[in-house]
Amino acid sequence: MKKLLLLVALPLLMGCSADDGSVSSEEVTLFVNHYKTTSVLHGTALVVQENEAIGSTEFGSIPHIEGFEFEAEFTYNLRALKTTTKNPGTDASTTSYKLLEVITKEPLEYSPQFRVPLSTFVNGYGYVSWLSRKPDSTFVLSREIPLDCRALCSDLRAGFESRELMTGTFEHGDDGQYVLTELSL
Repeated sequence: MKKLLLLVALPLLMGCSADDGSVSSEEVTLFVNHYKTTSVLHGTALVVQENEAIGSTEFGSIPHIEGFEFEAEFTYNLRALKTTTKNPGTDASTTSYKLLEVITKEPLEYSPQFRVPLSTFVNGYGYVSWLSRKPDSTFVLSREIPLDCRALCSDLRAGFESRELMTGTFEHGDDGQYVLTELSL
């Protein structure tokens, strides 16, 4: 009876093999910018350039680098292991990064302005907002980054309540805050 059960279960176990997708790894160089942006799937994401894109105007975003401790107001050059898993059933792939070495960590010499989407419309999801309001009526971006909206608080509140599509222009503030300097609706 045990042999019969094993013979019946064997094709099922073989069909559910964990190696249905291909996995590839490569060493990459990453430039990590001084701020985080928003991400539909992850809340926030690191703003990065990879390999040949470093120094260009093209930036991408990745949610996490295993072993990497991000600090706002610093730029980084990193060496990382990039692992890509192709998922054959969905024709998509999953990419992860693991820190191998921090090559440089440079503080900003001045506080540049940077733009971050605060809400958007995503086909298939609808309206997505990364803002949340605390009981004291202050705003937090992706439940992670406190916002100082200064003279733009009433505009930000109105856009939030009416579910407007918004992008903020920010500078770094104290204690990891993003200071809102301009609001685009």
